[in-house]
Amino acid sequence: MKIENLQKGIDQQDILQDINLTLKQGEIVGLIGRNGSGKTTFFRSLAGHYELDQGKIFINQEDIQINKILRQKIFYIDEQYNFLSNYSLNKLLFFYQHAYADFNKEKYLSLTKKNKLHPHLKYRAMSKGMQGLYKTILAICSNAEYLLLDEPLDGLDVIVKKNVLGILLEDVSENNRSIIISSHNLNELESIIDRALILKHTRIQLDYHLEALRENARKIQLVFKTKKVPTLVKENSQLLHFQGRVITAIFENYTEELQTLIQAEQPILFEELPLTLEDVFEANLANKNEVNSLGGVIL
Repeated sequence: MKIENLQKGIDQQDILQDINLTLKQGEIVGLIGRNGSGKTTFFRSLAGHYELDQGKIFINQEDIQINKILRQKIFYIDEQYNFLSNYSLNKLLFFYQHAYADFNKEKYLSLTKKNKLHPHLKYRAMSKGMQGLYKTILAICSNAEYLLLDEPLDGLDVIVKKNVLGILLEDVSENNRSIIISSHNLNELESIIDRALILKHTRIQLDYHLEALRENARKIQLVFKTKKVPTLVKENSQLLHFQGRVITAIFENYTEELQTLIQAEQPILFEELPLTLEDVFEANLANKNEVNSLGGVIL
């Protein structure tokens, strides 16, 4: 899938601008942003629930706004306008078989039976965890090439969550499918995604491949003799915390040469700490007031 110059506004307010992105098969992508940053609008725009103000979306080099059958290659359930509640699972199977020409009924029946989801059960009568599991089953059985999952693990207990993740990861491995997941639980995302997109101020501000991030970035805690932070540190890092003289920062392009230059500043403390996706999120999305609330100052 290739997204070119996607723009969408609602009520005369820009929500998404200049979104340019290519999604590869077999890739699990995390969509990260604060509440109200446009994650749901992004999903609705890709799924065709919203008309684009500008831009194009291509699948296999075809514009899906022209060839609308290609929308069957995208699966998305909108949580805010969820029509599932009033129907039995049997009826929902009927709907989705007709919505997706390649729907895998055999796999659907196998997974619902294995997870004790009776066909006459009403969706609204299920627990939140079972609803989450059922939506995951629908997603993979649709045989859509691109699965858009908006907070799919929210509210699930540990056992159901493990089951949902197992089903998703097995499916990606077997079918080379692409998944975009938004979640507020970055620790969970970090364990499964290959790539992280950070959505901020209407745009995809950063696009990280986690393997490269782990290889090149470092989280360092530093203390210098005075509160004055060396220019070298300011120019090559993103602040996480600054309390007293203790600086915790992320260096995204960390090299031996940079380490030597920092060491030349004779820090009293120089300690490498484990770097998490949550650290990256905080460094890129926290605003200045929030950093200051930690008792620090902006570098």
